[in-house]
Amino acid sequence: MRSVAIVNQKGGCGKTTTAINLAATLAAKNHRTLLVDMDPQGHCGIGLGVPEDRIEQGLAEALLADPPGGADPDAMLWEVAKNLRLAPSTLSLAGLEAARGGLAHLPDRDARLSQFLDRVANRFDWCVIDCPPTIGLLTFNALRAADEAIIPVETGFFSLKGSERQAAAIQAMSARLERELPLRILPTLHRPSAKLATDLLAAIERRHGMLTMPLVIREHESLREAAGFGQPITEYAPGSEACRDFVLLVDWLEANPVACTRKKLNSGTAARGELALDDAAPTNTAATSGERMADLLARIRQQAAAPIAVEISSSIAPNIESPVSGELP
Repeated sequence: MRSVAIVNQKGGCGKTTTAINLAATLAAKNHRTLLVDMDPQGHCGIGLGVPEDRIEQGLAEALLADPPGGADPDAMLWEVAKNLRLAPSTLSLAGLEAARGGLAHLPDRDARLSQFLDRVANRFDWCVIDCPPTIGLLTFNALRAADEAIIPVETGFFSLKGSERQAAAIQAMSARLERELPLRILPTLHRPSAKLATDLLAAIERRHGMLTMPLVIREHESLREAAGFGQPITEYAPGSEACRDFVLLVDWLEANPVACTRKKLNSGTAARGELALDDAAPTNTAATSGERMADLLARIRQQAAAPIAVEISSSIAPNIESPVSGELP
């Protein structure tokens, strides 16, 4: 099972929309897909028409159970459509990180989601994790369980500035977890007809270089309408341009295994959460579309991504190596 975390602490970037429709498109292509809603707001369930008052057990119960997922982990999953299941969240998930929430004092508190997913992995080909909008134990669990992370970035000025901090934070968290986590930037809510959006897309490519995926998720009214009807775009408008954007995203992910995107962290970079990039990372031109795509691919190949480094302090992130002693995220 290949696990993808969709993560960004900035609201309005299309994070949950990306998670829902990526999962639904994978399922539509006959991949057995699990969508994990790690956001306590529970928007994945809402966007797929799952009534919260009918969710008897969600991720909060799954993460606290012993073993994670309980006696029957399948009972924690909601069958949404053919090939698509949802591990839903409820507001009770928000309390898990609190002092008396139950999660923070567990010795394996950052690995509970990973253990839960291990128990159901043989039932799925893909897992898409919608991360919470905060940095804390839930996000650490999501990144521990993921094989790769995608940051959806709106082609707007503030989103561009925020993407630098977001990428740096994920790189630092990955180093703190002592594991390598391939990271990709996905431009979203893009308006090709707007010059400012086009300029900002080019700025994202320059700033993040080879981390930037060679495709975009455009702004479509049909995506908002689909969410309002509790449907993924594959059901609401299967022949639309919006649906095609997500088909191309899936095609690109299928053609680009995570092992090909970067080199191992060495001891020097791991200490600061910096990533070493593989300049030879392949791109699949067949999986791209749009009049600008050929030029976009050429520019991406010419860019070198400058390393970004930040420190995740103990006041922001939990100390994974030692038991909790007082301060909690």
